Amino acid sequence: MASSIPAQQFGRTPEYSDAESLAAIVMHDSDLVGHLQDMGLRRLCVSAAGLSPQAQRRLEAVAEALQSTE
Repeated sequence: MASSIPAQQFGRTPEYSDAESLAAIVMHDSDLVGHLQDMGLRRLCVSAAGLSPQAQRRLEAVAEALQSTE
């Protein structure tokens, strides 16, 4: 039960904390940290941090559209 509490706090199932899932999370987070070395991306993230969830979704959609045109 105690191991499921952190998983529940992040909206995940208790299986989320198994070793394989943890390794995938660490690799994903490591990749994310690598991307955050880009100062332009960091500025964008800081700007988006105060936006509503709806506005963040719109920003994500615009970024995806821009990415598909490059």
